[in-house]
Amino acid sequence: MEGNTNVTAADSRELKRVLKLPMLVCQGLAYLCPACVLLYYGIINQLTNGHFPLTLIVAGIAMTLTALSYAKMCRKYPVAGSVYSYVSKSIGPRLGFITGWTMMLDYFLLPMTCYLSLGLYLNILVPAVPIWVWVIIGVIFVALCNYVGVTMAGFMNTINVVAPILGLLVTIIAIIVFVAKGNGAGTLLFPEALYNPETFQINTLMTGAAIMAIVFVGFDSVTTYAEETIEPEKNMPRAVVIICVGAAIEFFICAYIMNCGWPWADAASVIQNPDTAITEYNEHIGIAWMNFIFIIINTLASIGCCIAGQGATARILLGMGRDGFIPRKFFGYVHPKFKTPSRNILLSAVVGLTAIFFQDSLTNAMSLVSFGAIMGFILTNISVIARFWVRDKERSGSAVIKYLIIPAIAAAVCIYLWFSLTATAKIVGFSWLALGVIFLIIKTKGFKELPPEMNL
Repeated sequence: MEGNTNVTAADSRELKRVLKLPMLVCQGLAYLCPACVLLYYGIINQLTNGHFPLTLIVAGIAMTLTALSYAKMCRKYPVAGSVYSYVSKSIGPRLGFITGWTMMLDYFLLPMTCYLSLGLYLNILVPAVPIWVWVIIGVIFVALCNYVGVTMAGFMNTINVVAPILGLLVTIIAIIVFVAKGNGAGTLLFPEALYNPETFQINTLMTGAAIMAIVFVGFDSVTTYAEETIEPEKNMPRAVVIICVGAAIEFFICAYIMNCGWPWADAASVIQNPDTAITEYNEHIGIAWMNFIFIIINTLASIGCCIAGQGATARILLGMGRDGFIPRKFFGYVHPKFKTPSRNILLSAVVGLTAIFFQDSLTNAMSLVSFGAIMGFILTNISVIARFWVRDKERSGSAVIKYLIIPAIAAAVCIYLWFSLTATAKIVGFSWLALGVIFLIIKTKGFKELPPEMNL
């Protein structure tokens, strides 16, 4: 049972403002996972022939510019719908729906990759328990955390941020000591850790950057909590910028140091499984004892990412449900006791179980995730131009830079990344997009009528 339903329609859809800036930052960091750079060492280096740090530079620049656009839009529209609401209110509700629809692909699938990561590493720790069992346990736990309230989810994510950061620091210090003793590259001033002309390929670099763009999505997810944030006009833009810039700097430094500790020219011929390469890396630098700790940390980080991702998914669905694009009675529902979009949380949990079907490859699962996110990034940047430059006519002084040049550059880079995605990601993404267009045509009777609930 969802609880007592003897409440007014307005009360049933009201969220509770409890989040301050520190908790917002933790929520966003949990979704992007500060220690994810360790997880992706083998995957992205294999894809880019050792150019993991350079990949993060490209992705980090694009995402930082995009984060500035998010900061502008969430200050203008502090609502739960995030990108869906920004595009709907700035460009038009039909394109807004398509944006929200494609973003849902990202938000549904990213927790799936985290559940899979959780299962892969816990299976190393306890081989007797299959990956799929760990996935199911993770899905149930995450759903319960989100169901009972954003305060509980925020508390869990504070733990799930602190623990991975501590584990990351231990690993990085160990690598620095390893290199300082003359091992690995033998020095931290190692150009090939960043760029190797003999193995560099622009197409693989951009594909890697497109995949890694998804690790920055924490700054997007946090905007879905606007209606649960105290002073959202002030705290939300700050959280967005802090999360993105901080993550970009941290990811690059860690990836560079890792490539110094085990140059990819050597690692490529030795690493057996890119999906779990960090365990082999720890053995290489002499801290095999860290593998147990890392698996525990990865478990916490994966749970944190899933909590944040599932929460964001539920709130985007809430925004679309309240506007009538999807069934309002189901998706626009807020639990009268817990003040959470409980039905959306349960639906997202069911989708998370699809991780079971990707047990053999984390790389393949990751490649599917970025399509919707990057499309959302593109349209958020365009929304800034449409809202401030075109509609509000803010064109004097620094407005040219803030509302035209920066979002235009960010949109162009994101478009490049979008088209650099893998063929499989494009097939899945465009198929999902086509379904959304068909649904929109039916819902709006050939794009002619909007749902009466729309409030733009």
